[in-house]
Amino acid sequence: MTSKHVLLAIALPFAGLFASCNEDGAVGLDLLPNNDGIGVFQVDTFTMKSYTIREDSIPSQNPPRFAVGEIQDPVFGSSSASIAFQVRLTNENNNLGTNITVDSLILSLNFEGYYGDTSEALLIEVFELDQSIFKDSVVYTNQIPAFKPTPLVSYSYLPRPTLPIPVNEPRVNNTDTTFNYGPIVRIPLGQDLITRLVNASGTADLLNNTNFLNFFKGLYVRARRNGTGMGSVLHLTTVSDRNGLFLYYKADGQRRRFDMLLTNESARQNFFQFDYTGAPLANVLGDTSSNVQETYVQAGGGVKTYLQIPYLRNLVKNNDVAINKAEVQFTQVVGSGDLPYAAPTRMFLLIADSLGKNASVPILDLSSPNVYGGQLIDGKYTFVITRHIQRVLMSNEPDFGLVLIPGDLVSSLNRVVVGSTNHPLYRPRMVLTFTKLK
Repeated sequence: MTSKHVLLAIALPFAGLFASCNEDGAVGLDLLPNNDGIGVFQVDTFTMKSYTIREDSIPSQNPPRFAVGEIQDPVFGSSSASIAFQVRLTNENNNLGTNITVDSLILSLNFEGYYGDTSEALLIEVFELDQSIFKDSVVYTNQIPAFKPTPLVSYSYLPRPTLPIPVNEPRVNNTDTTFNYGPIVRIPLGQDLITRLVNASGTADLLNNTNFLNFFKGLYVRARRNGTGMGSVLHLTTVSDRNGLFLYYKADGQRRRFDMLLTNESARQNFFQFDYTGAPLANVLGDTSSNVQETYVQAGGGVKTYLQIPYLRNLVKNNDVAINKAEVQFTQVVGSGDLPYAAPTRMFLLIADSLGKNASVPILDLSSPNVYGGQLIDGKYTFVITRHIQRVLMSNEPDFGLVLIPGDLVSSLNRVVVGSTNHPLYRPRMVLTFTKLK
């Protein structure tokens, strides 16, 4: 990463002198002290506007982790997360042997964490994909692939995100060893797929991964609340030697295991669905009026906060300002992120395009993440975007504002409520420390 920015600001007692604004709402340079010479100043009285908009669909292929489950939120309504992935052969020319009797076929996925209330069971449904998926294809969070209508299993699962799971594994010399795997999700699948796999033994379908992925395209997994409570979303690792399908069987009396793993070469995707009907969030989407005091952010391609600073360029005349530090801060509304409705531990403040989408142009300050910030600390998300603000002030390119999004955008359903620019206590705040050069 690049070296840290050098803060040029000198501690001067000017902060309280900048409450005055010109008619269009921006601080004018003619109102600053020492306007005939070089000086260092700090301003925090900018006109800003923030409101909630829907997130555009975003790419979700190869996510850093899986998210599966459903949440019923009193503020954000109903949200769900599902996944699709391939499993791959670990060897070529697979032959399971003779005189086969099957014990079980297990879908196994490693726990990484959770969001919500795990005291209530989820109804997990596992389907076989009916279309091929590809690791190098762009897939969006709302593009669920086709899957066969009858589930391989509908399984009531009570999450155990911290407890190890004992598993009896076959070993050499026809002996078994019990391993304590944990935490891990293990779901037994039905007889239909077992029969297909056994019948494919020794055929071209198990010859190599090209053939196998035509024979068995992968799995689609979703989970629903199995009661009337909040529900939960399971966070699962994507790549592991314990992630995949495991067929436990005996051939000629010897217990064996046939592995079909979720590897780094496997296509894998997260998908999210939202229903804000009847929720408070639905009443403020796109509302730019002064009545709305809160804005909303939700991962998974849900909603985000849009921040506009319309008079920022009034600070500059003839390129006569150098930005020493630009800091933007959002404050979480007290009580809105109490457990189990955990707020994202990190957020990102990005450039918006003319439609309010996340612009393809990166914000320059992200190249120094330790300076840029964005972590939740004492109920606040603080971003240092000095280079971005300097660029806006020095260029003639349109400035459409900024968008606030979660750090785990495509791998969770975490959400947060922050104060809008209309809130009496928790308004977003921008502080500029700058040097006037003329």
